[in-house]
Amino acid sequence: MHQDLREFLDVLEREGQLLEVNREVDTRFEVAAGIRKSSDVGGPALLFNNVKDHPDWRVLGALYATRRLVALGLGVTEDKLLERYLTLEEARIPSEMVSTGPVKEVRWTGDEIDLDKLPICVHSEKDCGAYVTIGVQIGKDPDTRIPNVSIHRMLRLGKDRLSLWAPPDHHLGRMILKAEDRGEGLEVATAIGVDPAIIIGSQSRVPYGVDEFAVAGGLRGAPVQLTRCDTIDVDVPAHAEVVIEGVTVPGERVSDGPYGEYPGTYSESKQAPVIQVTAITMRRNPIYETCLTGMPVTENHTLIECANAALVYRTVSAITPEVKDFSVSAGGTFRHHAVVSMRKRHDAEARNVILALLATGAGFKRVVVVDEDINVHDPVDVEWAVNTRVQPDKDVIIVPNLAMSTLDPSAPAPRTTAVWGIDATMPLHDNEYYRKVVVPGVDKVDYI
Repeated sequence: MHQDLREFLDVLEREGQLLEVNREVDTRFEVAAGIRKSSDVGGPALLFNNVKDHPDWRVLGALYATRRLVALGLGVTEDKLLERYLTLEEARIPSEMVSTGPVKEVRWTGDEIDLDKLPICVHSEKDCGAYVTIGVQIGKDPDTRIPNVSIHRMLRLGKDRLSLWAPPDHHLGRMILKAEDRGEGLEVATAIGVDPAIIIGSQSRVPYGVDEFAVAGGLRGAPVQLTRCDTIDVDVPAHAEVVIEGVTVPGERVSDGPYGEYPGTYSESKQAPVIQVTAITMRRNPIYETCLTGMPVTENHTLIECANAALVYRTVSAITPEVKDFSVSAGGTFRHHAVVSMRKRHDAEARNVILALLATGAGFKRVVVVDEDINVHDPVDVEWAVNTRVQPDKDVIIVPNLAMSTLDPSAPAPRTTAVWGIDATMPLHDNEYYRKVVVPGVDKVDYI
């Protein structure tokens, strides 16, 4: 498995999945435009070697623009991606402390700190500023000191200040509030440019209190090497390209947004915690990584697919052992729409599956359950099942007013939404006229 980001880039180069761009690009829109184009045409990853006003930096983007790139990050082919993730998500390997690492080759403290020197990008037309978009935040629970590893957007506010959009119902946001209950700030480090297992592991849907570095260790088959920050009591990947150390300012909030978010719409301006930067460390000749979110499919979507699909599988398997297949869809941003096929043994069993998924609070807005003869990965087949096996007055479940982690602009209140499920299964008995029309002998045709 890859020790660091640079080893992964070597793999991508060998696979023909890395394009080096030598023409000058601007951090305002031009880097993001390249990422958008790459996402739309199926890759490759892009390494920008000539960044305007930042001669000492290279900028990496579109690193996870496709499922194939994510799969390469875990060392498998695309068709084996979900299988590998399901196998390894719970095969946790604790991290390993080392005294130092490449991320300590350059250190900025005090007056040297200057976020303007980092090629932080402006991505979408109406974004209010330049955002760190794929920095991995590491904080520790104030009581247990167990780390949390997650990704949240950060707006550059000045040379040594950033916003941190970590909502209260997310693990890091909860830690910030717990620290504020004590009248303290939360020490937070942001690692930029880390190996793929850390990025993918940070998106896992593990319970609060589970160390995502151990999840990443399981995904990569070896411990993540961590080293202590210079100015805060947080441990960070020793082979990261850049680490921004800082502390949240207790009680301070700042306007953050609008910002082009993962549903493909803009989030409104919100009040976000503030990070006071205390140090920046980095490798020599650093690579700054950015990612794009917005209209699906982008990196933001491909990175969350495995974790949400795994959540679907584990939730449904607890209800029924006869899950046949499952998917989360691109149009639902791999977060909000799920389809499950199952062999049901009771006519109401599909409703249990629907309600179990909608109740996870993970963001599922619509769940469709179909029979095992339906291909959950084929939207035409799923739509056919809804068309022929659903009567809306009895087969559609609508639940209003649930707390939900969502940026849906149709939501009636922040992080609140109605959800719905569709039982598109045929009845267990007297179902002859629900079945697909079949033409015998198609499998024997050899002339087409």
